[in-house]
Amino acid sequence: MKLYSVIPLAKTLNKETLSYFGSDAIPLGALVSVPLRKKIGKGIVVDKHDITESKSQIRSSPYALRKIIKVESKHFLSQEFIEAAYETARFYATTTGSILEHLVPELILENTQKFEPAQRGTHGNLTPERLVVQADDEERFAHYRSFIRGQFARKHSVFFLLPTVEDIRKTKTILEKGIENYTFALHSKLNKKEFKKILDTIHSHSHPLLIIGTAPFLSVERFDLGSIILDKENSRGYKTQARPYFDMRRFALKLAATKGVPILLGDIVLSVETLWHTKNDEYNEFSPLKMRLLSSAKNLLVDMKNPPEDVLSEKKRKFRVLSPELEALIDRNKAENENLFIFSARKGLSPSTVCGDCGQIVTCKRCSAPVVLYSGKGEKENFFLCNKCGDERSAAERCKNCSSWKLDTLGIGIERVEEEIKKRFPNVAVFRIDKDAVKSEKKAQDTISRFENSPGSVLLGTELGLFYLKKPVESVAVASIDNLFSIPDFRINEKIFYNLISMRDLARQVFLIQTRNADSPLFDFALKGNIIDYYKREIEDRKNFSYPPFSFFIKISTEGKRAQAEASSAQIGEFLKEFSPNVYDGLTLSRKGNFVSNVLIRKDPEDWPDEALLNKLRLLPPSIHVRVDPESLL
Repeated sequence: MKLYSVIPLAKTLNKETLSYFGSDAIPLGALVSVPLRKKIGKGIVVDKHDITESKSQIRSSPYALRKIIKVESKHFLSQEFIEAAYETARFYATTTGSILEHLVPELILENTQKFEPAQRGTHGNLTPERLVVQADDEERFAHYRSFIRGQFARKHSVFFLLPTVEDIRKTKTILEKGIENYTFALHSKLNKKEFKKILDTIHSHSHPLLIIGTAPFLSVERFDLGSIILDKENSRGYKTQARPYFDMRRFALKLAATKGVPILLGDIVLSVETLWHTKNDEYNEFSPLKMRLLSSAKNLLVDMKNPPEDVLSEKKRKFRVLSPELEALIDRNKAENENLFIFSARKGLSPSTVCGDCGQIVTCKRCSAPVVLYSGKGEKENFFLCNKCGDERSAAERCKNCSSWKLDTLGIGIERVEEEIKKRFPNVAVFRIDKDAVKSEKKAQDTISRFENSPGSVLLGTELGLFYLKKPVESVAVASIDNLFSIPDFRINEKIFYNLISMRDLARQVFLIQTRNADSPLFDFALKGNIIDYYKREIEDRKNFSYPPFSFFIKISTEGKRAQAEASSAQIGEFLKEFSPNVYDGLTLSRKGNFVSNVLIRKDPEDWPDEALLNKLRLLPPSIHVRVDPESLL
């Protein structure tokens, strides 16, 4: 009889391990069924001792020691995988079990019999270096194909990591040419039968394989894994939006290190942090980084501000949604039977509404976020909708501050662009992709297909449209992106630049940006594909303000009624006073309509994990949200 330490696969337990007893033959890394509170759950065995050596511990325990119910798989996860999860959990101040619960999807838990000792092996002596490649899609994938061929020649399998299912589908069609029998895609959209068939093949195939999948499917471990490729490195899709809060890119880096295999990071524009690590010789260039991207398209910047000499008075000034240059591009697109993608950063008619008399912003009555004006359909009048909590109300209202009827819209939403195009170009087919227009993946793919098969048509899209548009088009235009600059996020310039470069890469003939912020250097950098000067400016700003990678933040949030939330944050601030916390209120309410108060701690990357702070963070109750390296500070 042995005493086992088991990591529970559960995100709601604060304990790192739980103790159980069981037979002598359960190996480390086994998947077991164990009692968790009043339920039966899964766990991973990570340590064991003779029960006779732990008698005093058992006697002093306030809880009765319980038995492992069943061994589901004797060799479920490798020690390297568990170690990578443990290191990731330490960095993000959470438990290993919560990380593993996210990284081991239900499809895998339902096929535990497939994980047997015969599948384990060694990948040989490899160099665990971190490599980077920065180039447009065509050149980058040429590098990937070369890298994969080299790995296959050494009899090593490759895991190609991506953030989304759509990325996986696109990448598979590009990379499988010539190696169709050795390329497999793993993602959450597979049904049980499809997954079981693929899993059988992966575990029985003697030839090296290319496995393309999202991070949770890294737990499908091939014995001959020789490398990991992580594409779309600059995507925010790798960060989880709910507990446990962590970045799957960091887990992949940890896994490559524990397995002793190289990892290749790639994107059209790498993240600022990765470029910084590369410039400091922490990462190696797989090929010389492309710091100036070439384009065959004609690049145009249109200043939408009215010249003063053309404006007789404020009353006669006319607000234009479409510039003359964009109208001419739509005309040409129709005449030449081409395809045109037009980007708008925000949904609705207008992203924000303000009082023309007192300047009060119209906000959600439930969560205080700025509301978006939408067009009513049929007999329905225009309405305000909060895109944060979903609250909806009529747009026929006065200013809540001064009771004025003079509510002015600011910015251009995608519905406003659509209305203007249909009014001025009634014979042009217009398709639209945003979260309001397409409610499913199938609808989005169908919209893209109809657009591509309709010469002379226009596709309007937010970032969702850009996500589904995978093939180059003749022309790309940015109708509205200025409102993104007002988002209080230190990474917003990086996001804007990345989107602009991605759209520029899609354009074959014309790439047009219309803006009322033409003096921003970001537009000049993007139009010229000038990554080097963009990076120099961005890294200098971050250094001046001590933003990542020069430091990173830990944000601790509490929510509830205002007095309760502020009192809780004050208590947390006092509890963590040795770490110089800053206590401040959030800008908006939570999705549940609660007031949010935050505690912020800045850390030197070299000093983290800090055991003293880590231990205190883990003592905080589950109602407190701890985010290490958060996307937003406010």
